[in-house]
Amino acid sequence: MPNKAASTLAPMKILELPACPACGSSELRGFELGSGGQLRSCASCETVSAGEYAHPSEVYVDGYMFGEAGDFGLDVRHPIFQSYLARVARRRIQMIERATGLRSGSLLDVGSGTGEVLMAARERGWEVQGVEPERTAAEMAQGRGLKVSISPLETSGLAERSYDVVSAFHVLEHIPDSRSFLAAMRQWVRPGGFVVVEVPNWNSSQRRRLGSAWPGLRPLEHLVHFTPQTLPRAMRAVGLEPLLVRSPVYLGPPQSLEHALNDLVRHGRYRRLVEPLSPVRAVNGRAERFPSRVGWWVLRATEAIYDRAGVGAVVFCVGAAS
Repeated sequence: MPNKAASTLAPMKILELPACPACGSSELRGFELGSGGQLRSCASCETVSAGEYAHPSEVYVDGYMFGEAGDFGLDVRHPIFQSYLARVARRRIQMIERATGLRSGSLLDVGSGTGEVLMAARERGWEVQGVEPERTAAEMAQGRGLKVSISPLETSGLAERSYDVVSAFHVLEHIPDSRSFLAAMRQWVRPGGFVVVEVPNWNSSQRRRLGSAWPGLRPLEHLVHFTPQTLPRAMRAVGLEPLLVRSPVYLGPPQSLEHALNDLVRHGRYRRLVEPLSPVRAVNGRAERFPSRVGWWVLRATEAIYDRAGVGAVVFCVGAAS
């Protein structure tokens, strides 16, 4: 007899996104990105968005940042990935300092995850606070001695208009109402303070070359896709004046040559140029190439070209609040 106790998984809860998350317009032009990737472009502000998304209760479960949420999230705990995230976080803080002229102050990181940005800022003398609704990630950050509230920003109980910088790295693309989220970030900034946002770059070389295989697409999880033109537009709409718009790729150790080339989506003749500058090393029993100092110089020169052209992996924007 068949096992009557066997059950099927409940269908995923899917929500519709009827309007543009960035400006609220319902005048949207649909298009398909490769195999079934149905998206829309806003006729008003040109922002690209998805037509539907998974209910947050399906996505942001315990273990989301530990690779335990099915098709969603990723595992950030591997030591090599942690080293990469720490280096990227230090670069983010350096860009914030250059753009704002601040060398210390108070920083609130929204969606602070496991705390790499907070740690980088703390190392440079900033007073830091995080908010992270996903419990397991927040508890890992707390275990690092960081102040992190396990809650969304709006219900965190933190004092409004009290931070020099409020940041959100790879959060805005998950939000169904970009304007409300950016306005909330602005609400926690002191007069004359700054809001910092980083998102995947819809205009990136990666997206253009990889199409539906672009890592930033993440169907049902990423709702809205910004470019170096549309993100500043969204910030201006809530009274934030963009001071800096960058499009980095974040190349550097501990990446292997293969990882760096994948981030640039450059192979063929470019690979043949950089391979002789990348000695082979054995890592965990595998032979891999790692760029030498000269190799990194060549790769970072290419990244600088991507940055100037606005086709790097992400959009990094600093906006000033009046």
